[in-house]
Amino acid sequence: MNKMLEAIAMNEVVIKSADTAAQLVLSNIEGDYFTAAYKSHDVFLSRRVWGYTDCDLLVDLFAYMAKEWKGWDGEIEWASIEQEFSITCTSDQKGHIAVKLKFFQYEGAEPWDVQVTLNLESGLMEKASKNVKAFFHG
Repeated sequence: MNKMLEAIAMNEVVIKSADTAAQLVLSNIEGDYFTAAYKSHDVFLSRRVWGYTDCDLLVDLFAYMAKEWKGWDGEIEWASIEQEFSITCTSDQKGHIAVKLKFFQYEGAEPWDVQVTLNLESGLMEKASKNVKAFFHG
C-alpha cells in the first residue's frame, strides 16, 4: 500500500505527510460524530467532531483537491459546524499541498486552540478523496 495514504477497513483513514511521519487520522464514526487526530513524533492532537451534515462538504473538499491536482489559486476551507476542527488548504503549481489543521477546545475552564500544517503531494489526492468518501459514506 502507498506509504503516503492508508485506509484500514474504512473504519479509519490515515493521510500521511509527504515530508515527515506526521499524519491526519479520521476515525470512530458514531452517528453524527467522528474523531479527527493529528499525530507526529512531537505532537498528538485529537478532537471529537460533530460532523452533522458538514461531512459531505469535507468529502467535497478532498474531491476538489483531487480534481484540481495541478493546483488552484487561494485557499479552500472546511470547518465543522461547531468549529472544533477545520482544514485550510493551499497549493502551488508543483503538486504540493499545505493542509492547515486547526483544533479548538472552547468549552471548560481552560480553552485552547492549536494549528499544525501537514504537507501533501497532489498525486495522492484522488485516492485520499475516495477513501474519505468511503469513510463517511460507507
